[in-house]
Amino acid sequence: MHLRISEEMAQRFPDLRISFIAVRGMDNTGDSPALQAELRTAEADFRARVPDLAALAADPRIAAWQEAYQRFGVNPKKARPSAEALLRRVVNGNPVPWINKAVNAYLFAELFYLLPVGGYTLDKLQGDLQLRLSPGSESFTPIGGTEVEQTSEGEVVYADDARVLTRRWNFRDCDHAKVEASSRDIILFVEAPSAAVSTEDLQGLVSLIGEKTRQHCGGRTTLGMLDVRESRSVELPTG
Repeated sequence: MHLRISEEMAQRFPDLRISFIAVRGMDNTGDSPALQAELRTAEADFRARVPDLAALAADPRIAAWQEAYQRFGVNPKKARPSAEALLRRVVNGNPVPWINKAVNAYLFAELFYLLPVGGYTLDKLQGDLQLRLSPGSESFTPIGGTEVEQTSEGEVVYADDARVLTRRWNFRDCDHAKVEASSRDIILFVEAPSAAVSTEDLQGLVSLIGEKTRQHCGGRTTLGMLDVRESRSVELPTG
């Protein structure tokens, strides 16, 4: 399985880098009081560092994603990048919602690196993955959704050979390939849409995800990166 970046995406986002982590053989069942406690501590630490929404908006990583959304025609005030939506919730005094151990491990990491993370259960994917612009009118069912949506022309999507996996780059993942309690093998992605996001942050984020996932779910982790300045595709560590 490869991750491929379309030529249109590479031209529009010439500094794009995508860091990824595959987790295989994990146990994602059950709750983790230890991880929940870590989340509460991380939330308090985040609020101390980012006391209000103005401080959040001033962070260059948040600004980079707002600019990226605007560049493919989405108003980031109406459809917020996923990390910003989560972090606004925390700034306003609400906890990170509990979903499952693997998902909450990467939501924990978002509190430190302020970048969106998303991903899929590997055995639900078909063929290669692509990050590309949608021609529009592609069907999409979001996590927890009951109605089929249609993509807009020109929006950024992740897709495999069978379906759109994520709308508006990282706004909403599909229900079909979501990471759930029964998932044993997953792959997660985090992107730098511009030079405003450092490669060090990408690498630090996936490293922290790996640490927390192994701690709470077990399994084996493999990390990698695709830099469009060097290549348009990379083989993913799915074997």
